[in-house]
Amino acid sequence: MGDNNTSSSAQAAPGLKKDAVRFWGLVFYAVSIIFPAGAFAVTGVTAMVFGGVTAPLAFLIAGITLFLAIIAVYVFSEKIANAGGYFKYVEAGTGNKYVSKSVGFWHLFWVVGDIVGASIVVGWFVYVSLIALFNYTLPFYAVVLLSLIVPILYLIVGYLGIKVAARTALFIGLLQIVFFVIISTGLLILSHHHSLAPFNIANSTNGLYGFFLAMVVGAFLAYGGYGSVVSLGEEAHLPKTSLKKAIVTALLIMVAFDTFVVYAIVASSGSNFGTVVGSFAPGIYLSQQYMGLDVALLAFIIVIFAQISSPVIFGNSGARTIFALARDGVLPKSLAKVHKKYQSPHIATVWLFIVLVVGIVATLGGFVAALGVANGLFYGFSAWFTAITVFTLLYHIVTNQSLALFLRRTKEKINIPFHIVGPAIASVIMAIAIYYSLAGLSGPLLVADFMIVVWIILSIIIIYIRRDKLKVDSVQELMR
Repeated sequence: MGDNNTSSSAQAAPGLKKDAVRFWGLVFYAVSIIFPAGAFAVTGVTAMVFGGVTAPLAFLIAGITLFLAIIAVYVFSEKIANAGGYFKYVEAGTGNKYVSKSVGFWHLFWVVGDIVGASIVVGWFVYVSLIALFNYTLPFYAVVLLSLIVPILYLIVGYLGIKVAARTALFIGLLQIVFFVIISTGLLILSHHHSLAPFNIANSTNGLYGFFLAMVVGAFLAYGGYGSVVSLGEEAHLPKTSLKKAIVTALLIMVAFDTFVVYAIVASSGSNFGTVVGSFAPGIYLSQQYMGLDVALLAFIIVIFAQISSPVIFGNSGARTIFALARDGVLPKSLAKVHKKYQSPHIATVWLFIVLVVGIVATLGGFVAALGVANGLFYGFSAWFTAITVFTLLYHIVTNQSLALFLRRTKEKINIPFHIVGPAIASVIMAIAIYYSLAGLSGPLLVADFMIVVWIILSIIIIYIRRDKLKVDSVQELMR
């Protein structure tokens, strides 16, 4: 799968700030992007809508699957430190410009879609929570303005450099974990509802289709940010050691946390599960029922604060993917410029901001016009989340299968169970999840199919048009 069009490119882009983020900064950068409050308020409820009471099992199995998928990322990250992250890992394994740069575009779609969807969630969550708490209906223009808060803050934070994002992530990540562990423990104690039914896949709503869709738009979506730190390879302190440890640590924390929080919500719902999920804000609903309005309001405020901060931080990974693609000649070279003072990829940051605003406005306009405010907002972000989760599964599958090729090219010893069997099992489970989730899509969620196909075709066209200008780094260059 080699490619003859190889040329040298600087391993570290001039101006990106070295040693800007240390180990715990990396861990909580990933944790904050995974968004702990999401299990309580967003990804948890989407998993419950599609998988019913088996939502906690969906989070647990998805987490176990990702520990198999993490093998490839773990090995690559100790060899390669590059702002291109996943697509540079695939490039090191395959040497193929079409495959590697396509992975770059898939990762970019994941970041864009996650931020667009998360921005809409801000407006939606405020909308449904105010109805649940006070029976107050927020005007639609206010929902739009709330949704635009995320890209505006991302522009500011992204422009100022990665240190600002890392420090913000450390505080917000810790706050969410401590607060929602306390709330979830309280729900279990006060409700007295404890059962193993949520861990029986036979109880899934709509069978395997519902369960795997819960994994895709709930669990895999929630955990997708665990690998976000690979884009910080050129700015992390001791990247070939700290990145791999940070990824494992962040995923360990979040699989345990998310599974526990979602279980607490499902279990404390008891026989009232349908009503709780129907509120579209089950964590808030149950907090008010068992702990009172003041606690529910505090949970609401922290969810909104965290929901805004997560995509704001994640935007830094997207800007660096754009930066790396531009540096390799896939996108215009101007996008690879670095700010002299803040040492951030500021041009890429500004362009990503523009794309985000257009995506948010277009999604809100289309879905709300067709389905009304509450349903339009819900299916708007669900369509984005379905599409981006398919893409993150796809680039993980390609990364997994590139590992053995990479080890062969570098003449390193291959451990068959660890380097081949483990990643292959993860890829198979991911492929099954993609099949079951897409095969059963209907109604508004069919838009996700269209988005996936169009982006794949568009990325191939761009790569083909720019084929003679592309840089494909050698394995030796990438490992420097």
